[in-house]
Amino acid sequence: MDSKGIFDLTGKIALVTGSSRGIGLALARGLAQAGCTVVMNSTQEANLNW
Repeated sequence: MDSKGIFDLTGKIALVTGSSRGIGLALARGLAQAGCTVVMNSTQEANLNW
């Protein structure tokens, strides 16, 4: 089942700091899969390209 059907965040915006790896990256991906617009932040810009 698509996670968006259970947890729909369409139209919402989230800022995830430390989102280039680990828990922050997992949260950013999960929020994006749920339809959320995700603003990512990291000290390493190259690590944000996924």
